[in-house]
Amino acid sequence: MTTDLAQLLQRTVGVLTVDMEGERAKYECLRPGCPHPLEGPVCSTDTDKNRKRRGRAWVASFVERARDYHVSQYHGSNR
Repeated sequence: MTTDLAQLLQRTVGVLTVDMEGERAKYECLRPGCPHPLEGPVCSTDTDKNRKRRGRAWVASFVERARDYHVSQYHGSNR
């Protein structure tokens, strides 16, 4: 393992996973002792209260906000 990769992995505190089609996504917090280590998964086929499919825009919205939301909710800051 290169030094740069090792340093990057030491600073990694979460992983955002999105499939290639933009249909599914999840955020996994890697901080030790996190009270809520998984956000999602969300899927474009998820439905709202009216049973209407949420679509790719739902997944894109999750991707944009997942990390900052998680950190502010469970770790007391947005960075």
